[in-house]
Amino acid sequence: MNRELRLTPPESTESPLYMQIADALRNLIENRTLRPGDQIPPTRELRDRFDVSTITVEAGLKLLVEQNYLVRRPRRGTFINPALALPGTPPPAPKRSFRIVFGGIDLNDRYWYVVLNALESSAKLAGADKLFCRLRAVEPDPALIDSLAEDCTGLILCGYTPQNMIDRLCENNVPFVMIGGLNSRAAAKGEVDAVVHDDIHRAFLSTRHLLDLDHRRICCVAGPAGSRLAEDIATGYRAALREYNQPKDSESIFPVAKHTIEAGFDAGLRLLTGPGRPTAVFACDDRLAVGVAKAAFHLGFRIPEDLSLVGCGNQEVGKILAPELTTTPSYPERSAEIAIEKLFGQLDNPKHRKSRTVLQIEEMVIGGSTRIWRPLSEPAVPFFPVEGKRRIALP
Repeated sequence: MNRELRLTPPESTESPLYMQIADALRNLIENRTLRPGDQIPPTRELRDRFDVSTITVEAGLKLLVEQNYLVRRPRRGTFINPALALPGTPPPAPKRSFRIVFGGIDLNDRYWYVVLNALESSAKLAGADKLFCRLRAVEPDPALIDSLAEDCTGLILCGYTPQNMIDRLCENNVPFVMIGGLNSRAAAKGEVDAVVHDDIHRAFLSTRHLLDLDHRRICCVAGPAGSRLAEDIATGYRAALREYNQPKDSESIFPVAKHTIEAGFDAGLRLLTGPGRPTAVFACDDRLAVGVAKAAFHLGFRIPEDLSLVGCGNQEVGKILAPELTTTPSYPERSAEIAIEKLFGQLDNPKHRKSRTVLQIEEMVIGGSTRIWRPLSEPAVPFFPVEGKRRIALP
């Protein structure tokens, strides 16, 4: 390659810097300023010429390799694809690869199993390489984040993602989309593409359902402790109590570290043997609710006669409870579909605007685990016949 070739820094546009670099080099290749077989300068030289970071240059080069404009030869360097020498020969269709990262979640969780299945079966990801990994670090170091972004077209972040990871990916202009939220109360810096459920309204509907049944000692079991999800659940719970003019001291929020049956069982034991025993429990996950039910049965309480119970997610585990669990639905297939559309919007449209899509929760799946509250000395009054389960849309 001609060392005197002028490579101007990318201008300020709406497209990411790495795409601007790829576009500049692609134009030089297509107008034959750079010829097939030519070797391009080392990354550090391109970095200085474009006045950007090394990782940004590498992202631009990686995109051109995927599009078959460039080829990498180990220990020799990066070259213009010799196949482009044939007149009128377009570059072959690019081969894309995606890394799907799970953070802070149980991989046996059915919700995420459905999300994963939807991602794998997506027509837009057909033919692309899909790499799966689990993020174990609460706050991964920059080198780990960079390695996750290396050699892939884009990232799909599932579950609870660390704030520093989002900031690093944004700084390096790496295409990514989130299915879920952050693992802390912090908000992302700047716009990101994300798909979340309206957990504030979910908690509001669930708590209001129990208040409508005359329960006034309602405990909210929420977690992971300190997460944005737990904060949203608590916000919706408190909003319902305020709507019913409940005093501040009526609030009872029990934090848990994980969404597991074991964590729910431990919470249930503590709640049902402590002072001010609740007459109803709203848990932010069906597995937590089943754990609370397990503790109640262990202590000799009946559901729903002695304790009403509401979960979240409409998971299979709630259906094996007797009576079946009252809960709210989630939409894993829809979440995956929207996430893929957002990610391809970043990849294919330089004018794509990032946004956060909130899936509304406007109905409850009513099982037999809730009933109108009456003192223990009075006969139980079921909220509805417990031989079935039904959905109700709420105003």
